[in-house]
Amino acid sequence: MVVLQRSEVQRHRILFILALILSVTAIVNVFFNLIPAGVIGFLAVVTLLFCLYAIYGYPKRSQVLVFQTDEVMVLATNALHEGFKLRFLRDIFGDNMTALSDEDRAHWKPLEADGFYATLRVRNVRKLILVRLCTMIFDDVFVADASNRWEHHDSASTAEPTFSKREMPRLTSWKSST
Repeated sequence: MVVLQRSEVQRHRILFILALILSVTAIVNVFFNLIPAGVIGFLAVVTLLFCLYAIYGYPKRSQVLVFQTDEVMVLATNALHEGFKLRFLRDIFGDNMTALSDEDRAHWKPLEADGFYATLRVRNVRKLILVRLCTMIFDDVFVADASNRWEHHDSASTAEPTFSKREMPRLTSWKSST
């Protein structure tokens, strides 16, 4: 597995789009001008297929929701394939991690309609430490406290966002009273 920096991932995306434009232009040129350039046309089609596959398989922004109650914080992520990030958090917090009970899973089940899955439950950890670690490994970190106040830390371009915004994620099935 290769882990790229966020700026490097953005450069790859730009290269994919430029290669896509170049290959479409070459295919149109070969097709309409009927130049006997079958090799160029074939390479353009192969490049087009690789670029489409790379853009289609491109990972979406990783988001995490942190719900804070009195002494427990629950993390919900938008991608189940982020296992290495969750294992990293589990290794750091160790004994402070507990498994979600069946009641907890039933309580957080409405989040699954929005694409978020409750994954970790953390006890006796300072919110600042947890949020700091989450901003280092996730693109968007949304934090909700017990009185349903939301903070959004956008760390897509830097691992150290300087400020947070008062906004919540787009959750259609989540009740604000929860």
